[in-house]
Amino acid sequence: MKKTIGRLFVGSLLATGLAVQANARVNSKSVVVESPRDLPELAQRNSEAMYLHETGDGRTVLYLEQDQGRTLSILDVSDPSTIRALAQVSVDAASPYDFVQNVGDSAALIRYRDHSGYAVINFKKFKHPVLIKAEELPARAEAEPLGHAALLMVSTTQPANPDPQYEVIDTSKPSQPVVLATVEGVQRRLDKADTGTLFLLNNAGVTVIRRLDLEEDHKIALNQMNGN
Repeated sequence: MKKTIGRLFVGSLLATGLAVQANARVNSKSVVVESPRDLPELAQRNSEAMYLHETGDGRTVLYLEQDQGRTLSILDVSDPSTIRALAQVSVDAASPYDFVQNVGDSAALIRYRDHSGYAVINFKKFKHPVLIKAEELPARAEAEPLGHAALLMVSTTQPANPDPQYEVIDTSKPSQPVVLATVEGVQRRLDKADTGTLFLLNNAGVTVIRRLDLEEDHKIALNQMNGN
């Protein structure tokens, strides 16, 4: 009986020692781990999503979506060793959302998690982001980037017709997205990666969507390869 108690006591000590070791702070010469309690109070709150934005002047800003999408907490993370709280602002979001992708240099496309649609958050004044409704974007569509200032929205418009609809959206002005083209009933799609060309086939024929910046880059690469 004494041996059994002794084994249990030693086992308990070992388990306690392992637990303490697991929770101990480990120092490294190359990696530093900072928990929420090491960061500003805004980073310690429950957040639904986050987004990194480069302001163009060497500053990097981290936005934390909080309060079911109604609040953005803003942190300056340009210097990871000195993360600073900048502001906390309210946004007119209809529901919690996810950041989908960049729109130009100073905005991001968001999609509401309840599938009610998309919106754009403009970060031009990075301490005062503004949410812009994007009613031009179909709510049930999936967004794909088309270069730096355009989107490709792909959606199935009718249950009886599984062939998707494609919309090309110009987002060069994030506050005013413009529909450049709508291609319905797409039966086949082909992508040419080197020039960024997209070929869509429907009953009307072939629609070609071109990326002029990638075409120019491709020409330059070919000339360099050929020694021109």
